Amino acid sequence: MSRQQSDEKWFRRINQLVLPWRRHNIGLGAKMASIVIVGTLALVSLFAYLGTTALNENIQRSQNERVILAQTTARHIDLALAGIEDALLDAALQGNWADPARQDADLAHAVRRLDFYATQVFLLNRTGQLVAASPPVTAPISFDEFASVTAVLRGQPFAVSRFQRSLGGLEPTTLAATPLRDANSNLIGALVISINLANPQIASFTRPIGLGETGYLDLIDLGSNILASTRKERIGSLSDHGNTLAVLISEHRPAVSACHDCHTPGTTLKPRSEVLAFAPLEHAQWGITIRQSEDEVFGPIRQLQLRIFALMAIMLTGALMLVYLTTRSVIAPVQALTVATKRIAGGDLDTPLGIQSHDEVGTLAASFDVMRLQIKTSIAKIQAWNRELDTRVSERTADVEQAKRKIAALYAELQHKEHLRGELLRRILTAQEEERKRISRELHDETCQVLAGLAYALDDAADTAPTPEIKSQLERMYDLANLAVEEIQRIILDLRPTMLDLLGLVPALRWYAESRLNGGAPQFVLREIGEPRRLSPSGETALFRVIQEALNNIARHANAQHAELVLEYLPDRLSVTITDDGIGFDSDKVLNDTDTNRAIGLMGMRERMDAIDGELNLRSACGEGTVLKLCVPLDTATGEHTHVSNDSSPAR
Repeated sequence: MSRQQSDEKWFRRINQLVLPWRRHNIGLGAKMASIVIVGTLALVSLFAYLGTTALNENIQRSQNERVILAQTTARHIDLALAGIEDALLDAALQGNWADPARQDADLAHAVRRLDFYATQVFLLNRTGQLVAASPPVTAPISFDEFASVTAVLRGQPFAVSRFQRSLGGLEPTTLAATPLRDANSNLIGALVISINLANPQIASFTRPIGLGETGYLDLIDLGSNILASTRKERIGSLSDHGNTLAVLISEHRPAVSACHDCHTPGTTLKPRSEVLAFAPLEHAQWGITIRQSEDEVFGPIRQLQLRIFALMAIMLTGALMLVYLTTRSVIAPVQALTVATKRIAGGDLDTPLGIQSHDEVGTLAASFDVMRLQIKTSIAKIQAWNRELDTRVSERTADVEQAKRKIAALYAELQHKEHLRGELLRRILTAQEEERKRISRELHDETCQVLAGLAYALDDAADTAPTPEIKSQLERMYDLANLAVEEIQRIILDLRPTMLDLLGLVPALRWYAESRLNGGAPQFVLREIGEPRRLSPSGETALFRVIQEALNNIARHANAQHAELVLEYLPDRLSVTITDDGIGFDSDKVLNDTDTNRAIGLMGMRERMDAIDGELNLRSACGEGTVLKLCVPLDTATGEHTHVSNDSSPAR
């Protein structure tokens, strides 16, 4: 791309940007205000975007901190449950539970071992029936509803209740269980404890750090029962969002979201928005929820957000004040300059601009004033040049018109001469053909008859010759007379083949090829394509002569092994293609060299084609053969439609 094209491209882009301003006739003050406001809004928007992004990151960080706190608490309780599991397994392994006589002693030993974790210890047989308990119980107790007990009786090494349930007449409790086995590792029962949720290792989470004044923490089971809480009044109640928390416990997935405390029983105050974080336990299907007021969690962040918006408002107000002050100091001189330039545009080049200032606008006004004087001088020069140019243009126009008339006259004369040349060429060719006919007729009617009579006389004389020597001489003279007759007949046919007049172009060409190329190379093939039609007599004669000359050239110069003549009848013209595989020649050199016989022959062929409004194209190269293409218009108004069967058999 050239520099000029690049400059034009930039000018188009600038015009596209400026065009909306021009279309709406927006003033300079409005443009400046708009540009500054748009720029300020862009900066404010960027600042707001960055600030909002930072606020969102802080909000996300605060929520993640609650999840981490819930996970930390869950891991602490998991450690406590792991301690319960170790203590249960140790107690189950130390006793001889298969001996009924030692069951009470083993149970007492297990109670001492598990007293730190349990409020009550139960010994069950392999069918889940209560065998013993410490402290003892008087009412019947069934453990069928506890899936944890069922699981250990099926061989699971340790299980904790998913739900808090009532056990007989006792308070709702949560159980932990482990299987009992004999010396052969056969299952004989289960050791079950009621977990002491007041255990310091578990209850220590009721005094967590980082919940603030409004935060509280709940330990819930799969049934949404609150097993423990930093708020004692919530222990034993059902947690809200129970279904959602049950799904999270089942999927073992932590979560954080916003909610409110309107589900809390006995609440009479207006619902308060809260942040709820959840983390599941590993050793039990329980979970930890941490809830805290949004105002407390996001209070510092919201204060920062208000400060950011206040700062943006201050920035926008300052930008508007800057626009106002700038436009007042710039617009007035620019408006005066605009009035002066309009006056110059209206043709007043005599009045000075009259703007006196030392800033950029004053410099621009001085430049405009210099430009005004230069324009005034240039206009005077241009007017003088225009007058001189008008005079010269008038003179040159008259000369051009005169030359145009001369050229038109010369062209008309040339066209007339070309027409006369074509007509003369047609008449010469016609006269040539007529002369050929006359000579052919005279040779046939006179010379040929005389020679034929001489041959008959010599034949008769040979029959009556007195001596053999005379008879031999007469017979030789007879043969020479017959040879002369045959040669004259060949000359007659070359001058005007009768088959062209009687049968038409194609049979005449086939006959001429057979007679001219008879008995040797090249092997010749003639093909017809399309429905054959007769040309006008002059057209057939001219085309025959051209093809005749081409065949003679093939026979004399081509040294070819094969030659082909194709006649293709098209709707409005006849196309003829003559090809050979001979030695070829430099067609450009031959056509440009008019002194050789071959060039003269080609010129004669071209003149004959021009006489019938035909076309001749020659293509040849040394060692590549020759292709000659002829194209003749068909005179469908006067031409005969003669059907001639296609024949592609070779002529020898």
